[in-house]
Amino acid sequence: MPRILAMILILPVAELIAFVLVGSAIGFGKAVLLQLGISLIGVAMLGSLFSEAKVRARSGGGGLMSIALDKSHSLRGLAGLLFTIPGFITDALGVLALVPEVRERLRRLIGGAEPVPPRSPRREPSPGRAEMLDLDRQEWREVQPSGRREV
Repeated sequence: MPRILAMILILPVAELIAFVLVGSAIGFGKAVLLQLGISLIGVAMLGSLFSEAKVRARSGGGGLMSIALDKSHSLRGLAGLLFTIPGFITDALGVLALVPEVRERLRRLIGGAEPVPPRSPRREPSPGRAEMLDLDRQEWREVQPSGRREV
């Protein structure tokens, strides 16, 4: 916990140093405009996530909490939040949160488990017909029948 507190206290100083370095490289006005533009991108990203949460809530999909708990959406939300916070270091961390390889490592680090692949929607069998299951060749194997008798 003391490390996190120290990082939070050091971050504004590091952001100021990063802003001075970027400002000296491209100019103060351009650095301010760049920072403003990135913050607007972050606000737009968060806005799209909230809109998606509203749509999910209307359709009975869970709303904001389901998006917050969904690992891919939560990392997009984290990136949007980091973009919204002024500073080039937080912007760099936000970009890293959008890189697929980094996202996968963060998922394993935070979640501890592999992401579950999405399932195809289940169809209800039509009345009067037996349900048929289609499998690809890789999804099944032929086995020899055991010595049991069928009744």
